[in-house]
Amino acid sequence: MKRNILGSLGSTVRPRENLPSTRYSIRFFIYTIFVLANFTQALASDKDVVAATGSLLIRGGWLFDGISENRRRNSGILIHDGKIVDVDFLSNEQSSTLARVIELAESETILPGFIDLHAHYNLDLIDQGRAEEVVYNGIVFLANGVTATWSAGEFYPERVIAQRDLIEAGHAIGPHLFVSGPYFGAFRCEYNVSVAADECAAWPNNITEKEIRDEVDKWAQEDVVSLKIKQATPDEAKIIIEQADKHGMTTTGHLANYNVEYDVSTRDAILMGMDRIEHQLTLALGRDDPRSAQMNEMVDLMIKHQVYYGPNLQMYGGINLRNAHPTEMTWADESKYFTPYTQARLLQRGIPSPESEQKEYDQRIIELMALYDAGGKHLLVVGTDEPVYTNMLPGFAYHRELLAMTYAGLPPIDVLKAATINGAMALGVADRLGSLESGKSADLLVVKGNPLEDIKTARSIRLIMKAGQVHDPEDLLRSAEGKIGPAGPTDHADWAFQVKPLRD
Repeated sequence: MKRNILGSLGSTVRPRENLPSTRYSIRFFIYTIFVLANFTQALASDKDVVAATGSLLIRGGWLFDGISENRRRNSGILIHDGKIVDVDFLSNEQSSTLARVIELAESETILPGFIDLHAHYNLDLIDQGRAEEVVYNGIVFLANGVTATWSAGEFYPERVIAQRDLIEAGHAIGPHLFVSGPYFGAFRCEYNVSVAADECAAWPNNITEKEIRDEVDKWAQEDVVSLKIKQATPDEAKIIIEQADKHGMTTTGHLANYNVEYDVSTRDAILMGMDRIEHQLTLALGRDDPRSAQMNEMVDLMIKHQVYYGPNLQMYGGINLRNAHPTEMTWADESKYFTPYTQARLLQRGIPSPESEQKEYDQRIIELMALYDAGGKHLLVVGTDEPVYTNMLPGFAYHRELLAMTYAGLPPIDVLKAATINGAMALGVADRLGSLESGKSADLLVVKGNPLEDIKTARSIRLIMKAGQVHDPEDLLRSAEGKIGPAGPTDHADWAFQVKPLRD
């Protein structure tokens, strides 16, 4: 049991300006050179990308802006230097002076780029441990219309930060990569991750208030926008939330489902000011009345405090969903994107039985619909938690999540808002992303059909635009074939996590 740290905590906080910066450390420099040298196939090319500079007009078809309750005719979206200039641009003789015009078919619909608010950039190979894959997973995300991700807790955040900076500099292809930093709590030490000699050196049992606040400050210096709490005591969680708020960072939590007596409860986390809840609202699994008073209390508190929620249905119910809807949930051969070595490890691991997840999947649906029915539809966001527990690839898994949310009972319009503007609001970046409005980043996708009537049409992507750059989804996917995961045992060892102890 973790010791209650209340009463042993100090109050000293180092000023942010005095914190050591890691952005330009030797470690970061070496990693950057490594990525540039070994993953040139992921770099932008003339074939894959249309330059973001200059003006571009997309006209014709239909438009869903992420805010309205329906789609409308698209007179034209004017884009300049990666930003949306005008959403209802009237085409006239002025359009002839534009650098490029993209004409859409009558049946096509423009949508805001999708946001995955529970993404991961590592593969879980179970007995083989975990391997970080920040390059080609990002390409697969983007190929499926996901133009922004938040990586929901990391064991080795330096790799994710390095890839984020390469993408932002234009040296690699991928979505806007919002970083979480490491897990905040004892989970930092789990899942076969190599740590220092003591049992939890990365998050010591006797961690002090100053250490927690300094750790939050450290990752704020790395432009982390949101922190993930997992297996933290109530006292620790309160400090994390308070310090994150000082930096304008949001917080989320995977709470109270590991049967550890020290874990902060969902109720307490909400009252402390947590901004989002991952996966579950209660521990009502197995109860005769799954829609219990406890869960109703959580729903009421979330609406009162405007706390966002991502159910991750397809991860919890993946096997059941594929059995019940085989063609709808599995429409592409995802195995071809893994290296042969990784394919073999995944086959060796096998597939869990559907019985192992049925109760939890059913509970997620009950919780989702309880929040929706109580008037909390604007608090719903989309996240996949892939590829952690299954061989489902990110991006493809995102579309399974959209479909699973409609199977649960949500109208497509509310699912699309959860995937776009709600996600941006929850992450605190709605001034930049989440909808098609003047001044925002030109992140969008063009699909063949009307996803407001049939969410599956969101998979039929003609083109993707991220920050004004136009990508062909087929070209992106071809570049990732046979690339995801380690190439062999030696390579795998190089990709293994080495989590740093919190104390020097």
